[in-house]
Amino acid sequence: MKQIAFATITLLALTQTASAQVSWSSINFSSTPSNAPAVMAAADSLMNSAVGKEFPGKLLLQVAVADGADPTTHTFVPIHKSLAEGEAFGQKLQADPAWATFQAEMTRLSQPVSRVLYRTIKNWGELADSDHVWMAHAFAVKDASGFLAALNKLMASPTGKKFPGQVYLSEIIAGGISPATHVISVGFTSQAEMEAWNVTRDASTDWAAYIRASRSTGDYLGASLYSDLKTWGPATFSALSGN
Repeated sequence: MKQIAFATITLLALTQTASAQVSWSSINFSSTPSNAPAVMAAADSLMNSAVGKEFPGKLLLQVAVADGADPTTHTFVPIHKSLAEGEAFGQKLQADPAWATFQAEMTRLSQPVSRVLYRTIKNWGELADSDHVWMAHAFAVKDASGFLAALNKLMASPTGKKFPGQVYLSEIIAGGISPATHVISVGFTSQAEMEAWNVTRDASTDWAAYIRASRSTGDYLGASLYSDLKTWGPATFSALSGN
């Protein structure tokens, strides 16, 4: 049933981690262009309700700009300081009539596609809430410590220090059987900023060194591009990451 597929906007914790770290979910669905404004209105209504105003994290509604054969057209991305925080809010949400109303609207307006739960390992760059363009790079990592070390080295290099946006390395902790184990999410203010950075990045020896090191620790599976339509919640990227 569609309502079950949208069981909770926070994807209640299926696993526990040793320490509290930022957790986030991608709740992917498909909708028609004519229904998209009503989806946003349904989310507005939920987040403006009494229970919605208790949401402690950050919620993004994104449109898929380029995601290949993936039927996803839109994604809700709830972000919390920890799985425990998300679970606590999820319990309040499910007990509130506003959630049932939202579920009914989503059932009418959309089709669920997939849900994935992530844990953020580390972030780099300026954690600006003005970034609304996101490139998600998926990997099947074989050597997690080596993969992180390669990314650390890139971001500490002269080229990495010129990076204008924000970067997150996250691991998938629940989301079905898939080759993907990790995702690097890169945020920019615009596609123009992303394009300019890619020119600088691709011309550098630091980037070439990173590609060699990264490929020896995992397999690159491809990328998808998303753009935020609207955000809700009191938390900032910086506060969520403890910066």
